[in-house]
Amino acid sequence: MEALKELTMIVTRNKIKKIDIIGEQDETQTRIHELYELVKGGQVESDEDAASMLFPEDCNGISYRKLKSDLLRRLTNTLFFIDVKKASYSDRQSAYYTCYRDYAAAYILQGKNARVACMNMCHKILRHSEKYEFNDLNRDVSKMLCLFYGSLMGDVPQYEKYKEKFQYYDQVVAMENEAEFLYNDLIVQYVNNSSSKTELREVALRFYQRLEPWLASCDAYRLHLYASLIHLMVYTTVNDYAGALTVCDQMIRFFEAKPYDSFTPLKIAYYQKMACYTQLRQYDEGKSTAEKCLTMLDEGSYNWFKYYELYFMLAMHSGKYREAFEIFVLVTEHSRFRFLPENVIETWKIYKAYLHFLINSGHIAIDGEDGQFSKFRLGRFLNNIPIYSKDKRGMNIAILSIQIIFLIFQKKYSAAIDRMEAIEKYCSRYLQTPETIRSYYFIKMLLTIPAASFHLAGVSRLSQKYLDQLKASPLEEANQAYKIEIIPYEELWDLVLETLDNSFHQAKKNQSGLSDKNQALRG
Repeated sequence: MEALKELTMIVTRNKIKKIDIIGEQDETQTRIHELYELVKGGQVESDEDAASMLFPEDCNGISYRKLKSDLLRRLTNTLFFIDVKKASYSDRQSAYYTCYRDYAAAYILQGKNARVACMNMCHKILRHSEKYEFNDLNRDVSKMLCLFYGSLMGDVPQYEKYKEKFQYYDQVVAMENEAEFLYNDLIVQYVNNSSSKTELREVALRFYQRLEPWLASCDAYRLHLYASLIHLMVYTTVNDYAGALTVCDQMIRFFEAKPYDSFTPLKIAYYQKMACYTQLRQYDEGKSTAEKCLTMLDEGSYNWFKYYELYFMLAMHSGKYREAFEIFVLVTEHSRFRFLPENVIETWKIYKAYLHFLINSGHIAIDGEDGQFSKFRLGRFLNNIPIYSKDKRGMNIAILSIQIIFLIFQKKYSAAIDRMEAIEKYCSRYLQTPETIRSYYFIKMLLTIPAASFHLAGVSRLSQKYLDQLKASPLEEANQAYKIEIIPYEELWDLVLETLDNSFHQAKKNQSGLSDKNQALRG
């Protein structure tokens, strides 16, 4: 009752009336609600758009800025009333939101000198936060209880109990933070390409060895999560997929043994396993892994789409083109697909071009009524998918390659030669690093096609040395992103050769400046 009395003194009727939240019934006609619906429905992309729609006469934007501020305040207040028991949340997610909401309340109660209510809240928090290993919270709540039982109550046994808890969790949090910072240090080097792959592996190994002694004595969630991510990089940085699979299995065993759902690390481990199986072209194992993990994902979520993208690549790399086609249709016809970031949608457009080639060349059979794949228009594809001067995703080579391949398949030889000049320049300018060596050799192979006047035997002869060099740098050992080769170059080259015959198709003289080069190569 003492805690209830304290709360009724703090939360008065007048204060309740002044709470501004989203969703009140008399609010439906207000500008705040209108702005909320515009943003939520994706009808405005910027402050300028919203201001012009709501206040077209307000040149200074003062009215809009005030409205935006009011909406932000109400949304922040409403955060504390969000349902944390949603069916889509794991038990750990629900506990996380509940514990941190209650912790904010406990701090307010402490500031208002509602000591009993604060103490009761802290005990409630600690019961749940210890179960789910929210160790930052365990440490801070234990400290609050130390203060209550020590300086306020003088209860020595309870004070010593929570002091011991505080000291323990303080050490655990220090280990967890060290692991997290080491992982971030490693990622910064990786993202900025400031070190070679071998150097990154050595750094990752050194970091993991620093954490390894703690892992045997402490089973803290965050410590093992970041240590596992570092351990993975010991292998993934040098394309040791067998080693990475071993670490993934260790992660899965550890986190599946937790007394609660550890979906985040499990999804990471399963995703990495799929990436490994994709590179190793082990379709059955990858499919089994994908099916396990998809049960943990909310359909239509961003991660759901990312998993299916990797699933698509697994099918393409394994030669399961029909399965890849079915995945593509499932993903692109989903109601949430159009809300994905533009670069993700563009990537799927590139995948569609490769599927079109496989369909047109007879490697995928589909129903004639399929509207998405009725006819491929190369011109539209070229207009919709730009070539990037700073290609951070590594997709330019996939775009350039499918352009050339389609032109050859359609027997538009002069147009293919025109495009060859662009691809040759791109090759000499951007594909001179170890990370792009496979793409370099594949482009060299494509360039032999006009050099041999599109003659199958001539192309096979001229391209053989580049094919041998490509095979000497197998995909599973290449230091490149998996999605660069939508179809592994060796298989894609076989598909390209199928489009040729033993007829000569001469290039027009002086067109694109390639004729002289072709003669030299043929000689």
